[in-house]
Amino acid sequence: MIKKFLSAVGFLTIFPVVKREFKNCAIFFPLVGLFIGGFLISVNYSGSFLFSKNVVDMLVIISLTIITGGLHMDGFADMLDGFYAGKNKNDTLRIMDDAHIGTMGVIGIFCIMGLKFFALQSIPQKFLYLSLLLFPTLSRWSLVFACTISKPAKNEGLGKTFIDTVSKKDFFIATIVAVLISFLIFGLKGFFILITVFFVSFIFLKLISKKIGGITGDILGALNETIETLVLLILCMN
Repeated sequence: MIKKFLSAVGFLTIFPVVKREFKNCAIFFPLVGLFIGGFLISVNYSGSFLFSKNVVDMLVIISLTIITGGLHMDGFADMLDGFYAGKNKNDTLRIMDDAHIGTMGVIGIFCIMGLKFFALQSIPQKFLYLSLLLFPTLSRWSLVFACTISKPAKNEGLGKTFIDTVSKKDFFIATIVAVLISFLIFGLKGFFILITVFFVSFIFLKLISKKIGGITGDILGALNETIETLVLLILCMN
């Protein structure tokens, strides 16, 4: 099981893993999200001794992008470019596969990072560390959910690989872990946030599938960014 956990860490972060194993590693995605949250807390805590809150919040967002290798952000930008300019499924997938970023991708990255920054600014300080644990946990759970209910839009790529290796048992275990973490962090509020993530992810995936007939690795990245931002926005509501 340790190898599976390390594989999940290797897929979702920049930390090197000697050998990655796709099968069953998805059950650890929420735990990897919790690990990422712990890293963000350390950045926030250490940074607060040197900088103002504005700078520290920005450092947290930058650190999140760095520890994930910008993989999810890249997928979010690719999805926006493809869905904006693509006239049909094949055209959309072709644009998403293009290594170059377009105007919509740049705008999307700017907007989503801005939303995350201002959400962090608005979360009460007493809930900040708990929030930093919750939002990456639930966003990584949404990836397991996506692979469970979706089919691949292409016959190759990272998206297909994960979909083919994530079982219903993996989803069940990952969900139990996500529920426990959510409840332990925020009680019933955490559970209801998870329910909201479930419905938003479901609608997101159905709309995507209607356009391109399934999901890809870029879509998984875009979903992760969307859910991260959603959870932060919920947590900063008055």
